[in-house]
Amino acid sequence: MKKIAVLLDIPILHDGRVRRVVESLSEQNEVDLFCVKTTFDDSSLFGKNVRVFNYELNINWINRNLLFQKKFENLPQLVLGKNIKYDFIYCNDYPLLEVSVALKEKIGAKLIFDSHEIYIATINQFFPVSGWKVIYGKPLIWLNQWYHGNREKELVKQVDKMITVCDSLKHYFEEKYDLQNILVVRNCPKNIQSIYKSNGIRQELKLKSDTRILLYQGDVNVSRGVDKVAEAMPLVNEHIHFVVIGGGNKLKEFKDKYSSSRIHFLGKKVFDELNEYTLSADIGILLIEGYNVSKKYALPNKLFEYMAAAKPIISNQLLEPARIINEINCGVLIDDSTKDSIAEAINKVFERNDLVQLGNNGYNAVLNKFNWEVEVQKLKELVANN
Repeated sequence: MKKIAVLLDIPILHDGRVRRVVESLSEQNEVDLFCVKTTFDDSSLFGKNVRVFNYELNINWINRNLLFQKKFENLPQLVLGKNIKYDFIYCNDYPLLEVSVALKEKIGAKLIFDSHEIYIATINQFFPVSGWKVIYGKPLIWLNQWYHGNREKELVKQVDKMITVCDSLKHYFEEKYDLQNILVVRNCPKNIQSIYKSNGIRQELKLKSDTRILLYQGDVNVSRGVDKVAEAMPLVNEHIHFVVIGGGNKLKEFKDKYSSSRIHFLGKKVFDELNEYTLSADIGILLIEGYNVSKKYALPNKLFEYMAAAKPIISNQLLEPARIINEINCGVLIDDSTKDSIAEAINKVFERNDLVQLGNNGYNAVLNKFNWEVEVQKLKELVANN
């Protein structure tokens, strides 16, 4: 039984992937999870082979806006204070990589780096790029991407095994950092449930039973396509409603701007209850824009969540989702360049007579291939054989 320290830069309640990693690795190993403190009892989420240790972030202006890694200055002392010779340090995403490399050297552990995205490319989302605030926003973006890009390039040389979530990100990292044999562990759902009828959304919104529901679930942020669909809705057939489930920094703005009798923002739902809402929709929509290279190569969790609920999918031409949708025929790819093209496509898709079959194709693919039980075997073998 090996000892693994899993490092996370946010509360565990907000990261389903890391929660699944911890649960799966603890089946045959002892896992200590170090995550950001909240009022929730994180240990209640896990079984006997998992211990949870919380830490507080060191927040000030420079740590928030430039030296991200210094937010975690309290973490090394907490890990080292356990006096455990860990076999593995499991680092989730770039902000914790510097801390993880330092711990690797002090403990003598092997370092696994699980990069869920191209973090350096996402920095342009953190700062203003319009209005008067662009005066400091753009310089900070440039400085951060230059500094952290060079820092990541040096730090990954100390990584024993790198993991990411899809083939496009794997190829990007291998080429950019001259790496080989990056392991892909896709962020697929766990414990796929049997399909059953649900009316959760219609009941909550008091909608008629024959109302058709187009669902978006996920973060309500820039480049997620929520605003594009909302602006197309006046051109969409009146019996179709657009429902948005999720939180994010654009939720209030979009809710104030777009809420109507046919556009509904339900806010963030507890992960364990989310499937009930997904099951009550008719179609799931996925229009993430290639806002940066990380988004361009993304494989969004919501793709698999729609599939696991047997919902046909409307997607744009984003590389990874389009590849899977074409491979298993579980949805329709559309032109999302204008509100007219989006509305026309939505109307046409809802008129199709093969929606049930498209949804079933996605569900069967999740049952047999795109599920966590299949994906995590690669991670378990990595830990067992090293």
